[in-house]
Amino acid sequence: MDNGAVYEQFELSSSKHIDLVRCHFCVLIIASCHWYAVVLAAQSDSQQQRLASLGGGAGLAYVFVHLLPELASGGSELSETIGMIPYAPSRLVEALLFLIALLGVLVVFSIDVLAQRQTFLFSISSWLHLSSFAAINYLYAYSLPSLIGTGIEYGILFTVAIGGHVLLADRFSVIHHPKRFRQRNRWIGSAALLLGLLNAFLFHPISDLTLALATAFLGGGLLMTVFREELPAANSTRLLWFLSGSGGMAILLIIPMLKHA
Repeated sequence: MDNGAVYEQFELSSSKHIDLVRCHFCVLIIASCHWYAVVLAAQSDSQQQRLASLGGGAGLAYVFVHLLPELASGGSELSETIGMIPYAPSRLVEALLFLIALLGVLVVFSIDVLAQRQTFLFSISSWLHLSSFAAINYLYAYSLPSLIGTGIEYGILFTVAIGGHVLLADRFSVIHHPKRFRQRNRWIGSAALLLGLLNAFLFHPISDLTLALATAFLGGGLLMTVFREELPAANSTRLLWFLSGSGGMAILLIIPMLKHA
């Protein structure tokens, strides 16, 4: 093996180790959000509203500036995948990722509705909510290494958006089910993060289709959380903070696009 090949292999190994460190750092940030949610819920209402508005705005901008364009381009690429066109119209294949995102919205919304109603499904709604909660954490960590591989900027901004999502969702759980959250939810969320990251690294390569479907479902859950926590509650939204989060995230997402262009 010549020196050039050895150097190239060393560079590839170093890059993988750097990506691994970056992924662990991002996952650690999300895991810490599960524990900080208890502190956030104990803050004054005005402080909670400011942080919730900032996170909601950032999450909303991430969905519309980055996630939805990715779903559109991903759907177009899937429609050209060999073996899919003979079984489904190209238009249907292109809409597949948006249908998965819609499924993410419907799952999160339905579980929230069941959790508020005293029906025969109320007893299992908490487990459904917990399963959805764990799945979102798992899918985040599962898709993170591939995203960081395309650019560290997108990985960091993805982490910021999901961190806001986690804080908003956890704050909701702490307020309505404090004991359950402290004793069970945050532990399961942290474990799901670790499992997703291990799965991503141990079972590479991840197919583009699997990664696209996971990202689409995650985006639907993120969108539902932003709508539930921010947009309907106009009387409790801090508009300046909401616009700052949305504008700041949009600018940070556009900068890498300009660099790549």
